[in-house]
Amino acid sequence: MEVKSAVNRILGISPSIRVVTICNMNGSVVYTAHAKRVKNVLSASESRASLRNAAKAWKGRKSLARKLGSCKYVVAEYAKIKRITMPAGRNNLLFVSTTASFDHNKVIRRVRSFR
Repeated sequence: MEVKSAVNRILGISPSIRVVTICNMNGSVVYTAHAKRVKNVLSASESRASLRNAAKAWKGRKSLARKLGSCKYVVAEYAKIKRITMPAGRNNLLFVSTTASFDHNKVIRRVRSFR
């Protein structure tokens, strides 16, 4: 699935989805889009740092996959948002930011059905 098309399809799942980003395993953005009404919570530099940190943590999870199995997703719940991290192919990660009250399982189920 083309990256831009996939990101827009994910954004269309629910109005509660704020931002969708695909980055490589170093945390560099491949493509990102956000809902029109969304104001960024983090600055651009904070967002980049957050992506780098999440990519580094994902690499750590990959190193445990031989014993635990591959990681399917991670949900970080903050007071203001939720961030869902999932693999996007072999070399990229998908980040979906939602409102804090949104049922993240809806996004996870839908995204996993895209494959």
